[in-house]
Amino acid sequence: MTDRRTFLASAAGLFLTGSAMGSLRQSSPDPTSSLPDSLNLNALMQPVQPRSVLRDPNWFIWGGGMVRTSDGVCHMLFARWPRKEGFNAWVTHSEIAHATSNDPLGPWTVTGPIFERRPGFWDADNLHNPLIQEFDGKYYLYYSGNFGPRNGTKDGWWIHRNNQRLGVAVADHPAGPWKRFDKPLLDRTPGSFDGLLVNSPTVARNQAGQYVMVYKGVSEGPMPFGGKVRMGLATATNPLGPWKKENITLFDHPTEPFPTDDNFIWYQPTGNGAGRFYAIVKDYRGFYTKQARPDSVEKESLVLFTSETGRDWTLAAHPFVSDFHLRWANGSVSDRLHRLDQPQVWLENGKPSVLFLAVKAKDDADDSDLSYNIQIKLKA
Repeated sequence: MTDRRTFLASAAGLFLTGSAMGSLRQSSPDPTSSLPDSLNLNALMQPVQPRSVLRDPNWFIWGGGMVRTSDGVCHMLFARWPRKEGFNAWVTHSEIAHATSNDPLGPWTVTGPIFERRPGFWDADNLHNPLIQEFDGKYYLYYSGNFGPRNGTKDGWWIHRNNQRLGVAVADHPAGPWKRFDKPLLDRTPGSFDGLLVNSPTVARNQAGQYVMVYKGVSEGPMPFGGKVRMGLATATNPLGPWKKENITLFDHPTEPFPTDDNFIWYQPTGNGAGRFYAIVKDYRGFYTKQARPDSVEKESLVLFTSETGRDWTLAAHPFVSDFHLRWANGSVSDRLHRLDQPQVWLENGKPSVLFLAVKAKDDADDSDLSYNIQIKLKA
């Protein structure tokens, strides 16, 4: 079975062309054009509490985020797969599970998977990258799904990976039942930057009711990896779509084949009917890290981008979010982590309140090290 680090490294020799940029089409002037960008997430991050760790000895646990219902209960949806299958089974054996808590910082009680497997569909065998959002009293679960042989072969692993598509499910309550759809919400576009596969959706809505999606695409190229890895943009006027691909790439770099990963976007109101988009982006190759934290010896970090429209993104005024170390409530600091991925932010009263992250301390090939989810308080 092929590990994630190996297939990332296999793209290192690919050549990257430039990206396109512009602004979302609007019928009236953008009210956010003069709004200051003052968000400093790194300054808001508090040490990790022992209760703010979702870990299970029988499962690899990955990205997750939450909503809070009117009764005060917090509902987290996250990805997990059996420990016996190994960490790299994230693309073959992952499912989306549900957990509850009375506090966004945990502790969490896992209730179980939200979906059954459904043979014959685009998301028959594997469910990953969950994002739960509430819009107008309905709950929307955006996720990646795929299908393929479940025999653990190397070829089977790549078939699953290259069959990844984007979907959505809808429910009246985050515990379900969830209504799934027979076709992907967003499919690949042959000949484009996402001609091989699409995955990892993240969705936000601005004050005007426009929906913006940032997602990952891989272009066609030498198999099995394919071509370049890029982040794309789609827009809609309804959370269920139809979604229009804007045919541009975001958080790009002129020479890196796989510059960024694991984005999370949100829209933050700033008053008077205005606001701006933010995005936490994993800087894989350290290009943006050098600008966000020039004195850092770390290559990778999480960095903050901002946009007034959802289309034109620049590094935020305070771009550094986190290096790959955890700071615990007892004062200890972890060794450098192998992965600090899948950021999600829970907004309370329109402001970032809790940062969710997926953690793996050791290499992907080391299955003795269980991945887990943490919740970091962002002080008001």
